[in-house]
Amino acid sequence: MDRLFLLKNNLTEITGNRFIIDMMYATPDNIVMHPVYWEVGFGDRAFIHVDAAVRLQELSGELAKLNLKLRIRDAYRPPVAHQRILQLINVDGLFASRPENSLHCYGTALDCCLTDEKGRNLKFPTEVDGYEKKYAKQIAKGDTEAFYKHLEKARQDFWDTRYAEEINNRELLKKIMTSVGFETISSEWWHFQLPGGKEDYPMIEWK
Repeated sequence: MDRLFLLKNNLTEITGNRFIIDMMYATPDNIVMHPVYWEVGFGDRAFIHVDAAVRLQELSGELAKLNLKLRIRDAYRPPVAHQRILQLINVDGLFASRPENSLHCYGTALDCCLTDEKGRNLKFPTEVDGYEKKYAKQIAKGDTEAFYKHLEKARQDFWDTRYAEEINNRELLKKIMTSVGFETISSEWWHFQLPGGKEDYPMIEWK
């Protein structure tokens, strides 16, 4: 990534031994089944607005104390990559209908989960983005009913005693992230964003 581009747009790379960079849209193991970030030339590095990076670094000590790490599955998403995703998956409601509506394209949102010291994901009600290969294949065929039902478990208010461990981990992640000022959204346990959003930050065009 060009250093001048990063400086101009107040972006910085997410680094540190408490963060595992594992950008899901740089691989084919995602709901659209394409390595979108490589297809558009972006690669697999994680960048975030400096205001968010400061908050992430504040977490390092707490994560170390808990013997946990944070797996970063998505962060800044170039608008061209978002457009490519929309071309690949024409399903209402799975992604923001335009790059302008996704805070990932502003560098102010990230998708993440907790892992243990060895990088093994803790259990959560769903995978990040609700991804499972079987659902991706169904969606590619135009069958979305089962996936939408599955996504009910992604909600912050999902509760089922059969998922006690998963919900406890969801609540722990939320507690950790909101302790440094990130906000949640009701429909995705994995998504965290800076307060203010589009009102305080411009969308960042990459190409």
